[in-house]
Amino acid sequence: MQPDAILFLVSQQNLSRRRELRLAERLSAASPLPARLLRLEGPGESLPSALDALHARGFARILVQAVGLPFSESLDAWLPGALAHWLAGHPEAEVCYAGDHTGEADIAEAVVAATLAGAASARPVDPAAASLGKPGWQHPPAFTHHILVCTGPRCHFRDAKNLRTVLVEELARQNLTKSCLIAQTGCLFPCNQGPLLALYPAGEWYRLPDDEAVRRFVADVVGAGKTVPDLLIHTVAPRPDAAGCPLPRKS
Repeated sequence: MQPDAILFLVSQQNLSRRRELRLAERLSAASPLPARLLRLEGPGESLPSALDALHARGFARILVQAVGLPFSESLDAWLPGALAHWLAGHPEAEVCYAGDHTGEADIAEAVVAATLAGAASARPVDPAAASLGKPGWQHPPAFTHHILVCTGPRCHFRDAKNLRTVLVEELARQNLTKSCLIAQTGCLFPCNQGPLLALYPAGEWYRLPDDEAVRRFVADVVGAGKTVPDLLIHTVAPRPDAAGCPLPRKS
């Protein structure tokens, strides 16, 4: 296939928006074909949406290229099937997937050359600046619920990119923000049921596919201490109380 556009994929949970934009600009500038960068987690577009956008612009032969040093092996194995899922709904399009090239000799040589070229401007490390964290970081914040929101690439494919944002907004709307510690996580494993989150100490895992599901979760589960059975996908065995009896949970 001779591509007419390139979609570069990067997977980095902690990639700043500034570095993401810089990488996107440099890849686009270096490419002889129309090209864009997609991050497989976070608040940006999902992979199907990015493919839809390229296809809508008239690009029928899209080369998808993984970018990373190295790129995730599990994602490298998963992406062909995910791309085929999109392609099944776009039979007039063509998609090819180029996996991780970072083990190739010329890539390694380029990294070493760039490292040596930048050695003169590398920042010296000052022992006087030794630090492992900010003052006060030894104290946990006050919260009642710990919510783990999956924003891994597989949930991101199903639009989990918006889940954390919508959840934060809904908690604020219902004045429940201070009761929750929200942690953005990678894969929680039941990817086929995403987008999802895990709630502790209740030990309950919920699938929240839309804004209405988020609203119900916040009002009924966080606010009222109940469960929402049609959204609940898994319950961890409850920890017994001092008498050996499971702690009760409202329904």
